This record gives sequence, C-alpha cells and structure tokens, in this order.
Amino acid sequence: ETKGTMDLTPPPPTDSGSGSDPIIMGLNQQVFKFEGRDTAWYANVANEHLFWNMQFRQFDTCPLDENMFITGMSLSTSDHSDSSEILIVTTPEPIEECRMDPNAVCLGEGTLHISFDGGNTFVSQPGDYHYGSRGRVVAHNTYAACSRKWHDYEVSEQEGRNLREGGRRMTVVEKKPLALLSDKKMTMIDAEECGTWIDDRVNNNDLFQQKGHWSTLHIDTDVASFHVEYRRSDWFNRRCDFQSLDAWMTKVEGKMEKVEWNGILGETKKKIYDANTGEQVLSDRMKLLRGKDDADYEVDGPFGKIFAAGAGAGLGAMATSTS
Repeated sequence: ETKGTMDLTPPPPTDSGSGSDPIIMGLNQQVFKFEGRDTAWYANVANEHLFWNMQFRQFDTCPLDENMFITGMSLSTSDHSDSSEILIVTTPEPIEECRMDPNAVCLGEGTLHISFDGGNTFVSQPGDYHYGSRGRVVAHNTYAACSRKWHDYEVSEQEGRNLREGGRRMTVVEKKPLALLSDKKMTMIDAEECGTWIDDRVNNNDLFQQKGHWSTLHIDTDVASFHVEYRRSDWFNRRCDFQSLDAWMTKVEGKMEKVEWNGILGETKKKIYDANTGEQVLSDRMKLLRGKDDADYEVDGPFGKIFAAGAGAGLGAMATSTS
C-alpha cells in the first residue's frame, strides 16, 4: 500500500514483504500495520542465513496515522565463511553531486543510496553491481507505469544447488537488466504503457541513463532475492512529503526455507489460528506477532541482530557468531 502518490491495486495473497505506511504483507496471506518509531531500525526477517532489517521514518506533512514510512533497509547474509552486507538508505534532499550537475543520472534524483561495505561508502548511480562472492544489485530509475504492484514468493532448490558448486554466478545464467525489468511486466501498474517504455529502453540501450524520482532495485543474495520499489511524493505537490521503500522477497533458496524464521515478517511464516473460531488470523497484529510491543523488534542499528522478540529463538548466540 502506498500513500500520497496513487491508489495501487491491492496485492494478491501470495505477496510477502513490507510496504509503506508501513503495511506488512505476510508469508501466509496476512496483512497488518506495524506502527514503529521514527528513525528506529527493526528486525524484519531473522534466521541463521539472513538478517533483513528496516528503518522507519515519520513525515509530519502527511496525515496522522499515515505518516510513517520505511526509508532504509539492510540485508546481511552468512553461510559458513561467506558473508556479505548491503545497506540501502534515503536522504531527504539530493546529494550535492547529483544536485549540482544537471547531466548527472542518479537514483531517485540523488536521494537513494546503496552501500556494499556496511555504510562506509555509497553509490547513488544506476547500474549493475556485483558484491561479495554471489551478490548482485541491478538499480535503475523507473517510469511510473513500470512500478511493480506485487511480486510472487518462490522457493528455489535447483538454483541453490547450482550456486553451491562455487564461484560467482556465470554470466550465461545471469539475466540481463532489461530482462529482469520485462520478465513480470503483467505485475506492473500499467503493463501496456510500461511495455512501450521497455521497448524504447531495449532499442536505445539506455536503461541506466534514465532520470527519475522513482527507482527499482533487484537484489540477489546467496540465499534470497528481493525486489525494492523506491517512491517519493510529487515534487510539485508536496502536501504529503514522503519517501518510501516497498520491498518484497521474491525467491528463497531451499536451505533457508527449511529453518525457523523470526522477526516481523519472519513470524508470519507460521499460520496462527483463532482459538475460538478456528479460523486463520490474518490482520490482528497483537495475535500475529509474539512481541506485543513494537519495541520488541527494535535492533540497535542497520546491522543489529539482537531484539527482544528474538530471545529464546537462538538469535542471541547466532548474533555473536556471525556479526
């Protein structure tokens, strides 16, 4: 769900991710609101292979109860000796490099930034980036009609086995950036109009030269893949002046599917049933999550691994060994 820009069609039940305002779309058809605290970081998915954290930020020009958005996210993966981190953050105003150079092509006009070294350095330009031994980020600005409405969550066994044979993904099995864009065109806001835009990008070979306020990120890690849509308020109509990262988990490897998941989204991997009616709980946040206070999911920063609701799930010991 996105507030302040346009009314998006509600997602189908197979979605799993974190939307703006912030709406959590669970792994088993759950949809619920998680209020959060301004500037705080929260554990979204936590298990022995992946930590996915997200940062909330309050925008005071937006209507009350619709003014909290997800503006940052981090992904930490660990698999024996191989580990990697990626951090995605937003800034209220464009960075100087993008603001001063009229010819500069920057993500979100210079307000979206990606770090592959734990936040020490950032890139703000569109591109096809590889990091760690198997990580990849394809980042580009997006025409509004091509912004995704949803993404399906898949489990991959075969690709997981192929990747464990060692080394980086071979170029022949990596999809080209434009192929990633066009693969699921039907899930976009306006498939027909977007198709024309994609055809122009193919013909002109200029996907990474496109300017724009909105951006799309496709992220591959060794255990999961993600789709992220960055949206901003209308530059010329800033009554609700917001920035938002809507993120979906699009695929997980079989080894991660089999372990216990914790965190806000992670807990929705298990269905909860009402004791009186026997029906699945789909929207009551107090019944869906173990932690009754939002603070139970707070971590101490973008790569924090310890949170109150994760106690007793072995996460404290894991944080010591993987951080």
